[in-house]
Amino acid sequence: MALTAATGAALLFASGGITAFGQIQEGQQRAETEEYNANLSRQQAKIVKARGKLDVFRQKKSAKSFTSTQQAIYSKAGVALSGSPLSVIEESAANAELDILLTEFNTYSQASRLESEATESEYAAKMQRISGYKRAGTTLLTSAAQYGMR
Repeated sequence: MALTAATGAALLFASGGITAFGQIQEGQQRAETEEYNANLSRQQAKIVKARGKLDVFRQKKSAKSFTSTQQAIYSKAGVALSGSPLSVIEESAANAELDILLTEFNTYSQASRLESEATESEYAAKMQRISGYKRAGTTLLTSAAQYGMR
């Protein structure tokens, strides 16, 4: 009878070891998922920044073209570039610059949010690893205590 109890206790202890190994593996897998999410967020942030630079370049080019067209139309019509016509051109340029600044701000905001998500995912990955080891340690200690009680 003592052999059967000892065998049962040994099996219980071995089962705890297998469970602990699984808990470590689970923590590693969850950490890898979080690291993947972090990398994805960082890549998306780079894309947002590149797209923002391209949008700003296009807006500047468009604004310059629009201003040049306004000036050409006024000149062709014989309108002097002073007073109200000049104010219209200046207002158009100011609005274009405001649009450019807004695009830069939106780009910065989106990229910052994505980089923040990446940082959070990296932290979560670290915590998932630690959690896996903690759960495994708890399982091993519980198994050892149960083994000792038998």
